[in-house]
Order: sequence, then structure tokens, then C-alpha cells
Amino acid sequence: MKKRPHVALLIEASRGHGRQIIEGAARYAAEHGSWSLRLEPRNIDDRPPRWLATWQGDGIIVRCDTPEMARAVLKTGIPIIDVRGGVPEAGLPLVGVDNAPVVEAAFEHFRQRGFRHFAWCEFFRKPRVWIDQRRQRFQQLVAEVGSTCSLFRDKRTIPRDATWSQHDMQELIDWLNQLPRPVAILACDDEQAHLVLDAALTLGLRVPEDAAVMGIDNDEVFCRVSSPPLSSVDVNALAVGYKAAEVLDRRMKGRRVPTRTMMPPRGVVTRQSTDIVAVDDPEAASALRFIREHACQPVTAEDVAAHLAVSRSTLDRCLHAAVGHSATAAILQARLASVKSDLAETDLSLQAIASRAGFASVQHLANLFRERVGMTPGRYRRDMRH
Repeated sequence: MKKRPHVALLIEASRGHGRQIIEGAARYAAEHGSWSLRLEPRNIDDRPPRWLATWQGDGIIVRCDTPEMARAVLKTGIPIIDVRGGVPEAGLPLVGVDNAPVVEAAFEHFRQRGFRHFAWCEFFRKPRVWIDQRRQRFQQLVAEVGSTCSLFRDKRTIPRDATWSQHDMQELIDWLNQLPRPVAILACDDEQAHLVLDAALTLGLRVPEDAAVMGIDNDEVFCRVSSPPLSSVDVNALAVGYKAAEVLDRRMKGRRVPTRTMMPPRGVVTRQSTDIVAVDDPEAASALRFIREHACQPVTAEDVAAHLAVSRSTLDRCLHAAVGHSATAAILQARLASVKSDLAETDLSLQAIASRAGFASVQHLANLFRERVGMTPGRYRRDMRH
């Protein structure tokens, strides 16, 4: 009788991101021979469990965030897959979130809504690789469109057992108060974005009119309890868990595996905290709303100009001044966003998706998608679905 693999999931169940990774790993295990999974309540910064030193298992999937945890899992001598990447010097094979397209999705969301001022917010006591990657990519994207990015980085030493509510929020409030308005604020994760919203409301800022706030991870708890509900990038943590289990399975069978496997996000989940067209020019705002509502119909830039009762050249000058691109570019952005959503969320054929998004042919969509997204629609669907 074939032996069932015994796999430990050293992943925090205290937050949505960790729970989704666990769910993805469990789904793979159920589909490939009913693994025996060892799981216990954990937080991300908990110490390695005592039982690990004597555990006779076959594999480990770990959210490794400390050198102590890295040493503990390596000491077992069994196959390991990391789904955090917090200790890169440990050399653990990594299956993780591809942070560049995560930030690109957030930035595109802000740009489609007309924002010209941007800010980044994080509160952490020590450097973290994934936060550095997200911040640096966001700053790069902002610089590429000729804007500046204001940063809030809390470097104070905070006791491990302290909560944010026990500490003075005045620095954050003062920072928010000096930002230009309207401003698009991206926080490094949903927990931090929730705190930004709290500070904004304390200051009396209108959200999203004065400040649009977005998080990363799409943690349903933080997103739903925030006031207003928080927009967030769904990083596809379930697919990370599924892929990690798949790579671990190969490693437990003695096969070679990549040192890094990075998964793309599913995209932005829009809620009230960013649901606005943020441009001062009423004609540009009206054009962007019309494009968002009608882009997937057989609409052209001339139709948008006719809706506003202006010339095509006037429309493009107006949009270039407000958001930095033409009506045609705005229509294309909206159509590609629809295609991405359909590829990730439906089983529709590419022909049907092309038709729904207003593309004249499948070939046109496929060529454009490969050019703008960097992969074929089929590859994108596979990466999203797993």
C-alpha cells in the first residue's frame, strides 16, 4: 500500500493571506493522494514548534520570516518549500507572490481613475524584502509618469506585544495632512491600509474624494471592517499554496525544482475606498466615467468626444492634461482589464471574451495581450486558475 506523505504546514492561520495559502495546499493534497497535513494555530512571527525537532515527516511548507525558523526547518533534513521569502540567505526554494505586477495592478487602477498624486505607507520595525520590492516598484512607476511619491515609513522601535492603538498616531495624521489632494495612497498590506483609513477619518479627510486608499492581499476581514470598505489587490495566495504543494510533491519524489516560482496577482478588488474618478476637469471626469461604463461596447474615441460634444482633438488634449494619455489608450486599458477578469473568473472561450471586451478578433486580442501583459491569454488563465 502506498504511503501517504506527511506534510507540515507552518503557516499562520491568523490572517487571510495565510489561510488562503493553507487552502491552496490542502486542495492540491486532496487532488493528489490525500496527504496527511499537520496544521496548528500560528501567527507569522511565532517561534518554531517544539515538536518539529523530532517530527518524522516527509515535507514542510513554511512561511519563513526569521533566521530561527530557517534553521529549524533546515535541521529536519527533509524537503522544504518557503512561501514567504523573509530569509533569502537560507536558500530555501521559494514559491511566492510576484510583487511587481501586484503594484502595477494597483498603479493602473489609480491611473485609470485620474490620480496624479501618489503616496506609499508602511509601518514595520525591521526591513522586509517583499515590502522593499513593492515600495521600489511603486516609486518607479510614479516616476515614469512624471509624478512624485510621498513616503510614510515608521522606523520607531515598537514593543513586540504592543498594538497600534497604544501608540501616537500623530505622525501619520500629520503626514496625511500635508499630502496634496486628491491623492492615491497604496499601503504595503491590508492591515496597514486599515490604519491609514482610520487616521484619515480621524483627520476628517473624505475617502475616496480627498484620499483614495488601497491595500494588498484582499484580506476579507480587514477589507470589510474598514470604513469605507477597502479596495485591495488580490495576490492570488490560494494559487501560491497550490503551487507550493505541487513543487513540494516533486521534491519529495526526488526531482529537481526551481529555486524561485513567482505567481502573478488576480487583480484589484474595487471597493468604496478607491471608487472615484479623481480629476478636477469636469470634461475629463465625464469622459473617464463614460469610458469605464462603455469601453466593452463597440465604442471609439470619436464616440466619447460626441458624448461630450467636443472635438476629438479637444478630448485628447483634455485627457492628456488630466491623466497623461488619450481616449483610445483609456478605452484599451479598460478592455484589457475586462479580459483579465474574464480569464481569471470564467470558463468563457477566448472568442467569447474578445467579443465581450469589444475586440474585433481573437487574434487582435491575443497579440495585444501578449504585447501589453507579457504572456499569452492562455498562460495568464492557467496562472490565475491553477
